[in-house]
Amino acid sequence: MAFQTSVKQKLAVGVNGDFYDNSPRRVDPYTIVSQSAGAIGKAYTIDATDSSKVVLGGSGVFAGIAVNSKEFVRYGLGASQEFKQYDECELCTMGRIWLSIADTVAVGKAAFFNTTTGAIVAGTSGSTVEGCTEITGSKFVLVDGASTEPMVVLQLG
Repeated sequence: MAFQTSVKQKLAVGVNGDFYDNSPRRVDPYTIVSQSAGAIGKAYTIDATDSSKVVLGGSGVFAGIAVNSKEFVRYGLGASQEFKQYDECELCTMGRIWLSIADTVAVGKAAFFNTTTGAIVAGTSGSTVEGCTEITGSKFVLVDGASTEPMVVLQLG
């Protein structure tokens, strides 16, 4: 076994889909009906045929972003934040949550979600991002790490 040659200078911050602080929050339970069930940190919209169910991404009414990674069923022994079809999930529409997104983010930018994949991206409020819908009233309030794939705090509501 080789000797340690490097030391991390900073502690890791946040867990994807967990709450940043104890500020007011709103979370509702839903059943996922889409074939591509998605994962923690993805956006969902209300199913057009049943308001107790949601689909990944979509173009309907925004239902929220999946949160609380420690409170849903896991299958197998691997580490995963992915859902299966018909899993129950908790979706946040108000609060501050940690997200790990594959996009360049700046504090103050608004959040948009991809209507196909549910992935969160950053953009200027009121603008158009191709294939995405703006999450009304959202803004990034903290960015930690590299400019691409950083840990960010998104404020909803």
